[in-house]
Amino acid sequence: MDFDEVMPNVALTALKIAAFKYFKLDSSLIVLTVRQSPKAFYEVQTIGGLTKEILENKTTYEKPENFRRISIYPSISSVDPKSPDIQLYFQDNNLKIEHSHFWDEELFAHFVDNLNKEGKGRQQKDKALKKIAQGKTKAITYSYLELPIMRMYDALFNPYGHKEAPSLDDETEEELVIIDDEDTLELSSFNQIYYGPPGTGKTYRVLNSFCIEEETTFSKDQKRIKLDMDVNFWHLAPGRHGWLWNDLKKGNVLGYEWSGKDWGDLNDLTPKDVEDEDGGSFQLITYLREVEEGDYICVISGRKFLGIAEVTEGYDYKNATKNPFKFQTVPVRWLRQFDEPVYLNSSQTKTFVRLNNGKRWNRLLTILRENGFYFNDDEISENKIIKPKNYIFITFHQSFSYEDFLQGIKPVLPESEEETASNTLQYEIVPGVFYQACDKAAQLAGYRDLQDCLSDNKKNRQKRFKKEGVLEYYLIIDEFNRGNVAAIFGEIITLIEDDKRLGADSEIVLELPYSKTPFGVPLNLRLIGTMNTADRSIEALDIAFRRRFSFDEILPNPEKLSEDFHGTKINLRKMLTAINERVEKLRSIDLTIGHAFFMHMNNIDDLKKAFARKLIPQLQEYFYGDIGKVGLILGEPFLEVTINKSTLMKVKNMDTSEFEDRTIYHLKPIDDMNDVEFSSAVKAIYEP
Repeated sequence: MDFDEVMPNVALTALKIAAFKYFKLDSSLIVLTVRQSPKAFYEVQTIGGLTKEILENKTTYEKPENFRRISIYPSISSVDPKSPDIQLYFQDNNLKIEHSHFWDEELFAHFVDNLNKEGKGRQQKDKALKKIAQGKTKAITYSYLELPIMRMYDALFNPYGHKEAPSLDDETEEELVIIDDEDTLELSSFNQIYYGPPGTGKTYRVLNSFCIEEETTFSKDQKRIKLDMDVNFWHLAPGRHGWLWNDLKKGNVLGYEWSGKDWGDLNDLTPKDVEDEDGGSFQLITYLREVEEGDYICVISGRKFLGIAEVTEGYDYKNATKNPFKFQTVPVRWLRQFDEPVYLNSSQTKTFVRLNNGKRWNRLLTILRENGFYFNDDEISENKIIKPKNYIFITFHQSFSYEDFLQGIKPVLPESEEETASNTLQYEIVPGVFYQACDKAAQLAGYRDLQDCLSDNKKNRQKRFKKEGVLEYYLIIDEFNRGNVAAIFGEIITLIEDDKRLGADSEIVLELPYSKTPFGVPLNLRLIGTMNTADRSIEALDIAFRRRFSFDEILPNPEKLSEDFHGTKINLRKMLTAINERVEKLRSIDLTIGHAFFMHMNNIDDLKKAFARKLIPQLQEYFYGDIGKVGLILGEPFLEVTINKSTLMKVKNMDTSEFEDRTIYHLKPIDDMNDVEFSSAVKAIYEP
């Protein structure tokens, strides 16, 4: 076929190219389409039926039937040999692939059933394997967006431990983010620190390598419940230590002990009535009368979210006493009772209180979405929800404390405007981010929470944590060296050692100072820190921490930059290399400049901004405002040089001769340089 021109604005992306049903599936089409590769051109083999007219017609690329899907069947009986789709099936509990005519036959020798490896640490492979495994019990078909062919190929045509394919920005999006294999990091211990100069992509690479925003997809026939976010969501505590829960969950009414039947109609009750009876909080006793039809009541014991119900009729005294309890109630319809409780980010000492826009509100909405509820039609039309799965991200700073990290005593903040008016100040013991991470890690091992894990015996813990397929949880600590690390970790510095963790042979359990509860660090919790060596050297960490962490250095990588910046003939690779060689000679390798300073730029104005707002201020900081030394890095084209001959005042016995003809250096304003002048100055950095 001969073509006179390349068609512009064709809706054909990397994901579509690999799935185009007229192209033969081989490794070049699947892999090189989405990788950054020195192989700029490669042959695409076509199969029957493709014509020049089909290729030239833009509507070809808009029709879903022109792109292969991936179907997974419980047995070979459902496989259609004539189907244009990729077909996988199960036979004797093993995953097989249909040898369709559109495949390159040589690829089948590399097919491997990796389903039993899911959960071993390759996050992108795990996502694909999890989707494929759903076809074991029920036939399921994915579009090229829901399960890209490249992602399937990476999971089933490569050893599980092989480096993963480039990350996809979002498997339901058509845009593809290309990431080199070398961007993927590998952990060498349970506790890992990545350190290096600023702008080397430490945090980005950590998040890309280990952190999953898990996509939970719901089938169209699965029941989902829409909630109205504009009504009241109420917190109801089912008695001290949750003793009322077993009775409440069996019925269709909800209430609480403070609103006793002996108070009569709550609408008629006054603050003086309560005061005369010394009955406690008028607000708490009468809150039930504010409950309206359509409100939601969330039953929560401590941090445990036990269930949610919809109020079917607002408070009415005539009906409020028709129940077997000693307190008044409102009728409800249960929406969900959790077999295993899910956890909010904090507890509440009040028995009954509004949740809307309080400190637990965002976490509550997340939990509800994770469990099949939704709040607007866009969520249901997308047929999926996104939830964080395997990590917590925090940043250390000078004010970050042991109480923030592990456990502390904090004031109870008001959940509503009514509580704000109260003068009563209460405190509670609040778990810090490290404790929360330990909770999550224990849940991934099959426990309800960390305390459930600690109540088990050592032998069972070892079985659970060392069981094949146990997922890992990650605590990512950015700017690790900016906090007072010894004070933040306290006594748990011992517990994070590999052999001292829960499930290890030499596990250690200690008692927390505030709650007096036992505490240990799960075996499947990974600690990952990042450190900027320009802020502080790693020598600032004492030997106790350095012994418990592995350290990997991440240095600037000029190869990630362009050799011809948008046609200007500016070689950013050579420029950064020259700058860093001089910085290392004058200061230290710890203070070199990262490649990220010069990424994601679209024109010469962006490069000017990078110099004016990032590079030059950084160099001024390194050389304590000595502009002359900045000139030794960037060159004279960026300087204005004057000899100051101003007369100094006379001071007795002071020799001022060295200052009389002193050379003064100033930086040229980058904004005042035209594009030609600036480009020439940049080129002079590496072509002096």
